[in-house]
Formats: sequence, structure tokens, C-alpha cells
Amino acid sequence: MECLICGEPITHAHVGVNSCRACAVFYKRTSESKKQLKCKGGSRDCRKLNPKSTCRLCRFTRFNEILAKAVGVSDIPHSEIASDSESSPTDIAPFVNHESFYDCEPSTSHTPLLDRLRKGYSLMCLIRHAGEMATRTKSEEHEEVHVRNMVLVPATYSTVLQHGKLCKEAMKAFANHVFDDFRELDEESKVFIINNSYSSMNSLDSAYRAIHNFPNEEDIRNPGYTTYIRIGDLERFFANCPDDIDSAKIVSELRKGLERSGRGVRRYFKRVMPTDYEFLALLGLSFWNDGSSYFLEVIERIVPEISNLNEKVLQLAMKNRTLIMTDLHSYYSQQGIRDYAVRIGNLYCILVSFQNNVARLQEDFQLYRLMNLFKDYFDKHCD
Repeated sequence: MECLICGEPITHAHVGVNSCRACAVFYKRTSESKKQLKCKGGSRDCRKLNPKSTCRLCRFTRFNEILAKAVGVSDIPHSEIASDSESSPTDIAPFVNHESFYDCEPSTSHTPLLDRLRKGYSLMCLIRHAGEMATRTKSEEHEEVHVRNMVLVPATYSTVLQHGKLCKEAMKAFANHVFDDFRELDEESKVFIINNSYSSMNSLDSAYRAIHNFPNEEDIRNPGYTTYIRIGDLERFFANCPDDIDSAKIVSELRKGLERSGRGVRRYFKRVMPTDYEFLALLGLSFWNDGSSYFLEVIERIVPEISNLNEKVLQLAMKNRTLIMTDLHSYYSQQGIRDYAVRIGNLYCILVSFQNNVARLQEDFQLYRLMNLFKDYFDKHCD
């Protein structure tokens, strides 16, 4: 297998197409930049003359052409290169949450899978909201934040793991509702998929809600569905911490980790600002990720049988990712957006950003474990 942009041999696809890591990184950085590119040769055909040409414009154009073919778009006007303003949906998209579960479903639809994703995600939100509210303890009134029809309270050390377990159960309900082939799997396979996709999907969901709940406050995270954390007030998070840890040191390390892993992806997410259906597509793609996480690599070395299960999951993932992209194609057509390959590229870049973020979080958690953070959880699940 070789990169369709530069011709270099590859073993894994990036940004949803057969591309090498170098070209994928180049495309992501160029998409994020607002600089106008110029063709070195002046004729916009440098890559046709030499696939390894260093012309940035022709390299970017080639990547867009590959993305266009992947999603069924005929061509991309040169005027849209390095800018997604023309291909971005202009309407303000509705926010999908637990109340969306009660919305009327369309009698007919050109995007049935995306509609099921909406219903499944709102069901997931409904389960999380009910579960977290049922176990909520009294909080100080001045710490409560009123957002829409919800009251958010500060997350604490004792609630974050509890809410994480609830989220995994809600993810299972989400997947059972949306994907028929997931519903038919045995329990072992379901648990495997949920564990593999949890960090990526939860990170994406958290960013989506934080941006909508706190659009002008970049230091706030939503670790639970009804809770929030202020990076500048992490001491509050550890107020009821039962473990023997150096609170000052762990607060410092956790603050650095949250700042490093969260702000970059949040800003990029906010710049692209996916619509509701684009977010739902991202959520589905995140659920059916490529299984290449650090967690899987370690587990496969320890338990070889996991490799066979992983292969089965990869086949399902490829099938469902294709179905999601087909529905997204239909969504753009229904919206009258013809030249949306750049938009697709930006969405894939969001996924890559979150996958990289998850990898950093996994590394951070190894450090937190050494510092006795969440000791009881690690003792039960990681030994």
C-alpha cells in the first residue's frame, strides 16, 4: 500500500484515505493555517510532473482531490483551496442533548443512520443525566452553574470514576440503538469495543458540550454530563480525595495535562464548529475507531487472542464508517453544499486531533497512577 499523495509506502491510512503520516500532518496544519498558498511552478500541476514535488499548493490540492473521490465529490474549485469558508454550513445548528430524545422523528429520511445516531446519542445523554442526578450530593449554591435547563455542579474526585462507569453503560445503550451489528455481538466483543472507544468518544463529547455550555471560557471542562471542572480551581476537585497523594504536586501535573491536551483540540473544534449532523458523524466515527490505540497494542502483546477479536472489530468498523460517510454525503447534498471535500478534511483533522489527545491522556494517566491518583480503580482494573 502506498500514499496516494506522495507515493511513499505506508502500512496505515490517515485522515480517512491512503496517505502517509507526513502528508496527513501537512494537510492538517495547512487546513488550520489561513495563509494563501502559491504554486511553485505557476501551473498548478507540479504533482503530476513529480509526485514528490515540494510545492505546498499542489500537495494540498492533491490531498483535496483524494478526499473528494473518497466522499463522491466531483471536483474542488481552486478558489476554495486552503479555505473552508465556502464549504461550511452557514446555519446555526441545534444543540443535541438529553432533551433531544423527545424530538419527533422524521417519517422519511435521506440520512437514516445519522438520524439513528441523533436518537442514540440523545438516549446516551438521557441515561447519563438521570444517573448523575440520582447520585448527586448537595453542593454550594454559589458553585452551581445554570446552563439551559440544567444545573451543573463541580466535579469531584469521588464522582468522576462513578460517572465514567455510567458513561460506558450509556455508550452501550447508544450502540445497541444505532448499530444492528453491534447489538448482535456477544458481551465480550461489546465490552472490548466500548473500552477501546471510550476515551476518544468521551473526549469528543466533552468538548462538544463544553463549547456549547461555556463558549467563552476555555478553562472549563465537562468530565461528566452534569459536572464541570475549572482548571484554575483543581484544588476543589481533590477536596474529598481519600488517597494518600501529594495534592499540591498532582494538582500541578493535572493542570499541565489538561491545559496541554484540551486547549488545542478545543480551539480547532471551535474553529471548524461542526453542525449537529457533522458532530454525530464524528461521534460514530470515533466509536468505530481504527483500533490502533496504545491500549490495544499493549493488550495484544499480553493476550494474543485479542488480535482475532480486534480483526473482527476492524471489519465492523470499516463497514460502519463507510455507512456513516455515505449518510454524511447525503446530508451535504440535502443542504445544497456541493463542494464539501475541504469540510470533510477538517472533520477528519478533528478526529486525528482527538486521537492524539487521547494518546497523551493515556500517557498522563500512567504518571497519575505512579502518584497514587485513582489508586483503588487502577488496583482493580489494571493489575
